[in-house]
Amino acid sequence: MKIVINKTWAAIALILVLVAAVVLIFVNRTGRKKISQFGQYPGYSEAVYDGYERQSQYLTLGDGTRLAYDLYLPTKDGEPADVPLPTLFKYTPYLRAFTIYDEDGDFLLGDLFPLKGYQKAMLRFRYQTSDQGHLMDAVFNTEWLETMLHHGYAVVVVERPGTGASFGVMDPSFEVGAKQADEILNWMAAQPWCDGHIGMFGDSWQAMIQFAAASTGNPHLKAIMPVSSSLDSYSAVNYRGGVYNNTFNTLFSWSTGALEVMATPVDEDLDGDLLAQARAERSGATVGEKSDEVLRLYPYHDSITAGGENVWEGDFALYPFIGRINEAGVPIYMTNGWYDLFTSDMFLWYENLTVPRRLIVRPLDHSEVEEDASDLDFGAEAHRWFDYWLKGIENGIMDEPPIAYCVMGKSKRDAWQTSDGWPPDNHGQTPFYFSEGRSGTVSSTNDGFLISAAPPAPNGHDGYTVDYSTSTGEQSRWGAVMSGSAYSNMRPNDEKALTYTTAPLEEAVQVTGHPVVHLWLETNAPTLDVFVYLEEVDWLGNSTYITEGNLRATHRALSVAPYDNLGLPYHSFDQEDMETIPAGEPFELVFDLLPTSYLFEKGNRLRITVAFADADNFETPKLDPPPVLKLLRNRSFPTYIELPVIHN
Repeated sequence: MKIVINKTWAAIALILVLVAAVVLIFVNRTGRKKISQFGQYPGYSEAVYDGYERQSQYLTLGDGTRLAYDLYLPTKDGEPADVPLPTLFKYTPYLRAFTIYDEDGDFLLGDLFPLKGYQKAMLRFRYQTSDQGHLMDAVFNTEWLETMLHHGYAVVVVERPGTGASFGVMDPSFEVGAKQADEILNWMAAQPWCDGHIGMFGDSWQAMIQFAAASTGNPHLKAIMPVSSSLDSYSAVNYRGGVYNNTFNTLFSWSTGALEVMATPVDEDLDGDLLAQARAERSGATVGEKSDEVLRLYPYHDSITAGGENVWEGDFALYPFIGRINEAGVPIYMTNGWYDLFTSDMFLWYENLTVPRRLIVRPLDHSEVEEDASDLDFGAEAHRWFDYWLKGIENGIMDEPPIAYCVMGKSKRDAWQTSDGWPPDNHGQTPFYFSEGRSGTVSSTNDGFLISAAPPAPNGHDGYTVDYSTSTGEQSRWGAVMSGSAYSNMRPNDEKALTYTTAPLEEAVQVTGHPVVHLWLETNAPTLDVFVYLEEVDWLGNSTYITEGNLRATHRALSVAPYDNLGLPYHSFDQEDMETIPAGEPFELVFDLLPTSYLFEKGNRLRITVAFADADNFETPKLDPPPVLKLLRNRSFPTYIELPVIHN
């Protein structure tokens, strides 16, 4: 009897499994199981292709410049698609494909990316086992493109003039880049593999050129997906706070030369002669050659070249394109990172655009923000976006709240929040005042308190002698371009600076938005750079970097921004607006920190650290002897920070 029962249940179980399998096959084939929500997108289109092929050729601009491009077409059983397809387009100065092993088998990539041992071993194995193992092409570098190819998209990556295997000389002007992109879009739309519906993608400079291209009103450009772009390069990164960003500018100058070594010939250039000719035509000049030296020549936002051109408000500025982009109406899906280079600028883009638009803010830095990671299936979002605008698939993406941001410190289940605007409606600027006392959490110069009440003392201040060795370290956000940032415990830096720390938090506090600091100082120094950090301190006294802001004191004058800057303090950084430091008299600095969204844990503390140098990242003039100053925190001159606290 027992055996009979077991056999009966086994039979029932087998039937249930078979039924489930049939249902699953039916659902997949009929497409009934459809999900389109943030980071998820199964069932809305079929992967009708099972592979792809890459071919590399030249196209020719109207001025005769030959540009190298890679074309990726989906394949089915080894045969390329023979129908016009919606097309994804990247216009890049960073190489369309990387030659990572030269003809002698030498590994070229190691000089550019600090790879780990297992990563090098995997690339070596790939090199030895694949006929394409010497290359890292666009699909290898951006994995979600393979999904797009399988679902019926073509992909084109074009190298800008003077880069890679393209001829000509690079002109960094966004106006010039917009005209080139417009011409390429028209060329693409005329090709037999393109159905005339084109979307652009890419990060950093590849994102910036998308905004420029969108301003042209090209009828074939149906949508763009820029990841991490500046609005104003001067204030965003090159001279953040009016201080020369040595880490980023040096890295940019060096890396473009390294990329030159890994340029890849097109298919017809079997012996590399055309690549050699392209390199000879630009006489060894790369997009960033000596840029570090050149940028130092223009330290103000209104600096003028010898030819009478304004560098930062002309060729390198994107905010003048805002009106034309809005008029053109191209839909834009932006992506940002809380530890990115352009965290502030992407919010400013969102605020100033009136086109159909969306914004993601991830807990990542510049090196990671376009990749699929544990926080988000980024490829699913790209797929939803381009299916809607290039294929006309009604997947509901435009019915969702337009902003999705990740709250760091929250559980993975609750981390992603949405908003209809920025900043979120439920935030409030809450003042925290710098105060006297000993928090007992750090042996800094003063170890002061951060409190909610305005200081009653008439003469409170903290004295300080500038320490030029303070630093956020060599792996900050400012160098996180080809490898990730890694902030170590900030406590050693805090011990050399001024700190203001709250009591243990009685409940968790969520800070989401743009902190704004109001800092009163007094000194006889002719110049002073100020760096302010928001940190979280745990019960052991370890301090975690959250975000930062900085300002050169002579640039403290407040001005009116040439765009909507969310009501934040705006500094022109023009030479004509500079103000000398009044010797021995109080003066105020008001500036915003890079925006963040972070949940400070109950029992931990908030800390504001004030330093006057970031030795590993920014170039602060060193005075000898180091200047002495006072940070004022009293009834007449209250120093405080406004934190955007979320009220639930």
